Amino acid sequence: MATRSACGGGFGRGAGLSKDPGEDGKVIVGDTQQKLLTKLLEAKAGLTIDDLVAQVDITRSAVKQHLSGLERSGFVQHSTSRSGGRPKFLYTLTESGIDLFPKRYSWFSRVMFENLRKKIGASKFGSYMYELGVDMSAAAIPRLVGKTRVERVVEIVRIMNETGFAALTIAPEKGDKLPRIECKNCVFHDLSKDYIEVCQFDLGFLSGLMGAPIEHQECMQRGGQACRFKFSPPA
Repeated sequence: MATRSACGGGFGRGAGLSKDPGEDGKVIVGDTQQKLLTKLLEAKAGLTIDDLVAQVDITRSAVKQHLSGLERSGFVQHSTSRSGGRPKFLYTLTESGIDLFPKRYSWFSRVMFENLRKKIGASKFGSYMYELGVDMSAAAIPRLVGKTRVERVVEIVRIMNETGFAALTIAPEKGDKLPRIECKNCVFHDLSKDYIEVCQFDLGFLSGLMGAPIEHQECMQRGGQACRFKFSPPA
């Protein structure tokens, strides 16, 4: 008679989930945890520990240990189910747990961009992306109210970093007083390679936040070492 493994394949480091991202930025989970997460993904209404023991074929204590680690990491949650007799814990995925599974956002964006550019033309597509960036900036403008122009640049960098950029302020050009912004990454890198108009979104977003025109001094997609932005002085 086969015995169930106490830990399961690929999970020799204890029950806690490693939060260290792999080279592609994704969270690393062990094989057994992947199996548990997949079973929970398939069962939207949730599963009990006994359900998971039967489906994953490891010991009950191991299932509980793995679920505790996944719960601490924010990928799994439980609720109490009462259907006669003793209450049972019902485990489901959190939004963060669902986000561990592959998404096709980039593919979907490419389909939309390709069709939109064909329909309205490259020039209008660029204008559309710029206006979209301006519109998206509106939600963050209250954070800039009451600040000096220099303080606004600093706060804009914070806002950019919160959305995934690796941005910082750099020294103004000679004769200028306002810091410039430099980004060492592009959050739209894969898309902007094929659709350079996507850069107009960044310009619209930054211009909308500052309330001033902006110059894209250097662009990584055009051979630059970074993306560098300079705000124009008020008229």
